[in-house]
Amino acid sequence: MTDGRLSLEAFRDRLAEELEVDLADAGPGSRLGDDLELDSVQRLEALVAVEDLGVHLPDDSVGPEQTLGGLHELYLREQPPQP
Repeated sequence: MTDGRLSLEAFRDRLAEELEVDLADAGPGSRLGDDLELDSVQRLEALVAVEDLGVHLPDDSVGPEQTLGGLHELYLREQPPQP
């Protein structure tokens, strides 16, 4: 993306690095709980990783049914474009 916001792939890679998990096969429809097998602590760590990108999201944004693509969409919606 040219506006400074992370693409889905870069967002996924950033979360993988922060959580120290392999998300290489994760797609936009991958659920944080069932598909990616992130436990409640890891999901909260994902929330902190998003906050480190400058976006504050409510705690319930990272429930087990949330998808990677859905979390990325929340990030994009809340992250203002940068010049």
